[in-house]
Amino acid sequence: MQIHSRRIILLQQQLLLIAFIVSSPGFAGDNPDNQKKLPSNSWHLLVGAGSSHPGWGATQEKVETTDIILRQKRPQTKTHGESWYLNRKSVLVEIPLTLLREPDEPAMIGFTMNVNWTFIASQRFQPYIFAGGGPVYTKAEIPGTSSRLKGSYQAGIGLDFLLGRFGMSVEYRYHHLSNGGLKEPNDPLNSGKLLLGFRLPF
Repeated sequence: MQIHSRRIILLQQQLLLIAFIVSSPGFAGDNPDNQKKLPSNSWHLLVGAGSSHPGWGATQEKVETTDIILRQKRPQTKTHGESWYLNRKSVLVEIPLTLLREPDEPAMIGFTMNVNWTFIASQRFQPYIFAGGGPVYTKAEIPGTSSRLKGSYQAGIGLDFLLGRFGMSVEYRYHHLSNGGLKEPNDPLNSGKLLLGFRLPF
């Protein structure tokens, strides 16, 4: 269990490091002259609900949440591929606020960075995938968990609907939360989250 927790911490650190590295224009392979050809950074608000699933991995408790996420999308590269798999890589910087509905406990707040690939062959409907992680802070006392400082990692798929300056999205993500072995007990929460997103007009 301790070895598994250390691996989780190492994975979280690696995901954050990768996200920070790819956010560098130099790593993305674009010189200052080409940077202006990239899409501008954009802000998004995501709202939805999630639920942990007892029996999924080592998850023991059923936890239901309402999720509110502020996201900044930072495009990093020009297009790659062709035809239906024409894509662009971005970094998604997120501040997630998680409200616990069941059990009724204090909220969680975190910071995550995700690597994202959006498939842009269509000008209207654009599927995407992402993965990342980051720290989470909470005072919630959920049976089987401990430590106010926790870590998360996640992966998801979604679909953007582009409407001029505005846009919407729908996405599903797998989300893992644990304290990485900082304190016992350390039962993880493996959850699924369904989110509806809105591109903000600024």
